Amino acid sequence: MPRPRFDAVAVGDAILDIVNPPLHPGGSGDRQSRVERFTYLPGGNATNFALAFAARGGRTGLVASLGKDWAGDVLRTAYRAGAVETRLRLSRANGTGTTMAVTFSDGTRHLITAPGANADLRLSDVPGPWISGTRHLHRAGYWWASGLIGAPTVRLLARAREAGVTTSLDISTDPEGWPDRRRRAVLSALPHCDLFFGNEEEVTRLAGQPSVREAARRLLRRGVREVVVHQGRHLAEDRKVSD
Repeated sequence: MPRPRFDAVAVGDAILDIVNPPLHPGGSGDRQSRVERFTYLPGGNATNFALAFAARGGRTGLVASLGKDWAGDVLRTAYRAGAVETRLRLSRANGTGTTMAVTFSDGTRHLITAPGANADLRLSDVPGPWISGTRHLHRAGYWWASGLIGAPTVRLLARAREAGVTTSLDISTDPEGWPDRRRRAVLSALPHCDLFFGNEEEVTRLAGQPSVREAARRLLRRGVREVVVHQGRHLAEDRKVSD
């Protein structure tokens, strides 16, 4: 059997993160702060996955959508430097997605995202040979690549599984507050997932269960093979829940 072209392909969001040096948490009301500079970093779950996987020596592909602007140029440069092969849709109507990551000295953040070109990404942008020519397919940035929410993600993951490719899904926190219709859109994809990644809020809100362990078990019963609960700064306490 020929060797697959990729070890992993990520499909989803491309975001430019604008990050400030940590600020002291403030009270209510208007506030003016001064910093020496902002940092511009590649971001978005699909982008982060692709860059991190490639940095560990994996042959990596990324399918995403960018605007025709300087922010897109920053991301393209990062992909080339990180040895990530890309298939990028170019949006002429929307700018590259950006997140203002307002960071505080107590470790908390307020993330404000303009999805921009991410909303233009479609299932037809994912090359068929990339789906069948990888060992693993990772769907990430679920809410920002809104043109793939629901049935398109189900079809993408199902096609990968039919080709013998393992699959994973990382949705992030729902910016619309987890209404039932959006929860159902995610749950419909779980039978086609080998791995589901989420933090405690994402796992419990998706499952509609306050206990992380019971929430993970409910998602397993919906068809995903394994649920991985990540805890950010509590990395040392990360745990994986499975049957």
